[in-house]
Amino acid sequence: MSDLYTLLAFVTAVVVLVLLIARFKVHPVATLFIVVMGLGLVLGMGGTATVELVMEGFGSTLAKVGLLVIFGCVLGKMLELSGAAMKITETALRMFAEKRVPWAIALASTVLGIPLIADTAVVMLIPIVSALAYRTGFSMMRLGPILYIGAYVMTSVIPPGPGPLASASLLEVSMGEAILYGLMVGVPGVLVATLYLSRIKTYVPPKPEFVEHLVGAGGPSSGGSGEGATDDTAPGSKVGLFGALLPILAPIVLIVFASLAGPALPEGSWITGTVLFVGEPTVALFLACLLALPLFRGRWRDKETLNDLFESGLRIAAMPLALTGVGGALATIIRETGVAESVAGGIEGIGLSPILIPFLIAAAVCTITGSNILGVMTSAAIMQPLLPSLDLSPLAVYLACATGAQIMKHANSSGFWVTTTLSNMTVGQGIRSIGVASVLSGVTGFVVLYAMHAAGLV
Repeated sequence: MSDLYTLLAFVTAVVVLVLLIARFKVHPVATLFIVVMGLGLVLGMGGTATVELVMEGFGSTLAKVGLLVIFGCVLGKMLELSGAAMKITETALRMFAEKRVPWAIALASTVLGIPLIADTAVVMLIPIVSALAYRTGFSMMRLGPILYIGAYVMTSVIPPGPGPLASASLLEVSMGEAILYGLMVGVPGVLVATLYLSRIKTYVPPKPEFVEHLVGAGGPSSGGSGEGATDDTAPGSKVGLFGALLPILAPIVLIVFASLAGPALPEGSWITGTVLFVGEPTVALFLACLLALPLFRGRWRDKETLNDLFESGLRIAAMPLALTGVGGALATIIRETGVAESVAGGIEGIGLSPILIPFLIAAAVCTITGSNILGVMTSAAIMQPLLPSLDLSPLAVYLACATGAQIMKHANSSGFWVTTTLSNMTVGQGIRSIGVASVLSGVTGFVVLYAMHAAGLV
């Protein structure tokens, strides 16, 4: 079978993948399964061998990342329902002067984007942001997209976001490196996107249903500050800031510390064993869930907390788990059918810098399908078998996938519609704000990555 035939089969598979999801609205899991099976058959693997490879790739991938995704989703749900997310937002707003409200929202959104999916952060906090817009006179075309973009970038670049979790697992990047270097490319992206959004001049008022209770209680001319948007009855009013932040920061610290300090500790000692045990990502995330229980105060013993809440997290995890497993099957098929060598040869023939390939693949998938999770995971699955043929580290590919998968949010994305609708914007205003900001965040992160790659740091 010629390299040209193999390359054409691979390109056709990617085109079919995108068309089925974007044009015909086929579910991504079903689409990936169709593409994986079709690729195996077209490349001569045979029916039985193709099925065996799919099962092997699916099972081995979920064995690595399954519990991580589940515990990550459960932790996010716990922080949402306990009021911890609200507490973090309120505190960020009190830290900044009124004219710096956009940056307060960006800070809160960035922190909350570590455990929460961006859509959830917007739905939870848009009433507070709308009240702030009413009291301060800021446009919702600024504040709504800023609320979204911080969480969106973090969900795209660092675990326990389902996309980064799957990508790091497929590429065999340690979670400590994924978190540490993900922050290095993610934070500059958030800063640049927020700077752009904070300069938007078009005024968009908040939706009336979010501010009708404030009419007559102080508006744009009353001199009210961001603090006035919250009160003692808010969901996060009884949650302490330390308690709210602990479940988010503790697993990050444990994982990063074990990754950096573990090799330097004496082998065989109980200290080394303990550090490596609690810093193992699955254990660290489960400990984070336990640390979130006190946020529920006396309700932590209730069935609604110990059982029902966990089931809610499992329902959220179902989609990322299925996507991750089938993505692992795609990587296995690509590796076993010779596609990797053909694609690597094609890249070399074009003369394109290898670091651009995962970035462009992730950007194309995200832009066309509207899913950053699918973008980062699919590009990682495609690139993983190519690593031996390209002069790239798994970490560099991981970061390229994560930055590319931020580009670009528009009308085919649920996050775009949630933010645009709840922020009272038109589709055009959403593209000018959310769409452009997502491009800026992804490109900025990639520029930082490219500089690190050129300096030999990744």
